[in-house]
Amino acid sequence: MEHDDTRTTDDRTADTRGDRTDRTDRSPAERARWIGDALHKLTGHRPLVERLPGGGHRITLRILEHPDAAVATAVLRVLGTADRFGHRDKQQQERLWAEVDPPSA
Repeated sequence: MEHDDTRTTDDRTADTRGDRTDRTDRSPAERARWIGDALHKLTGHRPLVERLPGGGHRITLRILEHPDAAVATAVLRVLGTADRFGHRDKQQQERLWAEVDPPSA
């Protein structure tokens, strides 16, 4: 599937500037949704946001093309709002992932 986003890089990265989630004021589901929405705006591809056993959430985004430096920086800023994030390259299928922990008991 081909990606067609006519917005400029500046338009996409501006959407997430200054919009960092506050880890104390938002539920894990809200934080995960925000991360997923921001990644979608930046890349044009909708990530999978799923609830994990125990109440946490995982966001997974398949990498179909490598972004320019500005978008890559913005993606890393968004991923940094999660409790953990990383990259996986398995059988030519690159993925970014992020996890949001459940609330502390």
